[in-house]
Amino acid sequence: MTLFFESDDIRQLATPQVCLAAAQHSLKAETAGRTALPPRIDVDSPTGFIRAMPAVLDDVMGLKVMTLVRGLGTRYLVLLYATSDGSLRGVFDADELTRLRTATYTTVAARLMVASPPERLAVLGSGFEAEGHLRALASAWPLSDVAVYSRTAARREEFASRLGAELGLTVSSCATAREAVDQADVVLLATKSTTPVLDGQDLRHGAVVLSIGSTRPDLRELDRATLARSGTVLVDDPRQVVMESGDIIEALQQGDLEESRLVPVAKAALDPELLRREAGRDLLTFKSVGTALQDLALARAVLAAAETAGCGRELGDLAALKPFAGSAPLAVSR
Repeated sequence: MTLFFESDDIRQLATPQVCLAAAQHSLKAETAGRTALPPRIDVDSPTGFIRAMPAVLDDVMGLKVMTLVRGLGTRYLVLLYATSDGSLRGVFDADELTRLRTATYTTVAARLMVASPPERLAVLGSGFEAEGHLRALASAWPLSDVAVYSRTAARREEFASRLGAELGLTVSSCATAREAVDQADVVLLATKSTTPVLDGQDLRHGAVVLSIGSTRPDLRELDRATLARSGTVLVDDPRQVVMESGDIIEALQQGDLEESRLVPVAKAALDPELLRREAGRDLLTFKSVGTALQDLALARAVLAAAETAGCGRELGDLAALKPFAGSAPLAVSR
């Protein structure tokens, strides 16, 4: 039986506790060698592209499929299969799934990088991901002040007003990125920009930078100065970041960054001493392009919660089994 989950279903089932447990499960499985994560596949179309992201995580396997049409938007779908028999267990409209898993994973990384809860957070961006991340970080830390900047004044002002009221925080709309990051302990970048959105020289000494935009080679949100000041760049997956992030690709090519400074979150979770600063490199930076492991971990957790709560729309058996000739039924241990 296959279950389908809309965004409303996922919002109901993916509580902060469920999201955090899923992220931690993904990291532990990765550390223990119970995962497989091949490079994602991007195929251009006349109007944009289609992306496929396969992975295996413990007892599930599957993929995320994303389409982008320029000037229109994106669509996400996650397919979750059981490794035991190949059955399609769940189909997820992954719009909300993506927002929740990304924000949770960033929060886990941020907690590794920040020694004590920060007072001031700067947010560069006012869209889908910026909103989800502000909610997640505000639930993790007792923030006293949030400064937001995005290029459209009306959008950043609406964002500041709405999120400030929702979270009970002082959220200020800033006219420039420099104003927003001034004195910020932590700076979040969540944009779709093709050019850097801040000047790394404006960041305060010892700041932590969280960058979750620039997930394609043609995008940029971090500048070279920020990466040249970064002692360690924490990443979800070094191979995919080097292939996909325009920020990292440029910094490596220009000599502002060495691959040896890229540290996977899973390793840092076991050994926080891997996060190092040094003279001239006072920043810690998190650079994420997202992985299918993160998607499958949360989809797996949502499916488990749905089976307990009796949620999800039943679709029947969408993919019939085609058995091998002469194959015997799988033995089931009890």
